[in-house]
Amino acid sequence: MIQLDDIRRIATALPEVEEVTHFRLPSFKVSGKPFAGMEKGDATAVFSVSQQEAATAVAADPGTYAEVWRTASTKIWVGLRVDLAKVSQERIQELVEHAWRNKAPKRVVAAYDALARPNDDQ
Repeated sequence: MIQLDDIRRIATALPEVEEVTHFRLPSFKVSGKPFAGMEKGDATAVFSVSQQEAATAVAADPGTYAEVWRTASTKIWVGLRVDLAKVSQERIQELVEHAWRNKAPKRVVAAYDALARPNDDQ
């Protein structure tokens, strides 16, 4: 099963990420915006991916994924809840990066991509 340490290792390898607590639970932010966080009991985590990506995941495997909405006066999109016992390390890597890209400033993503693929312009 995926553990907090796995998510921490993946998330903190990305630029400008900090680990914080949110309601006493581990959470990860980029430029002050939360993009991933553990839920109580450490069996699930929430990733701030797009609504479309979340809907696709839930449709494909509703036993593993669930959409998360916060209800105030209107519904506010939060992200995708993931049962950590049912996903691979590779899938968590993908979700962490997608969530980070969804919340990181464009300049940070562009700089990261330039470093990750320095020879693409040649």
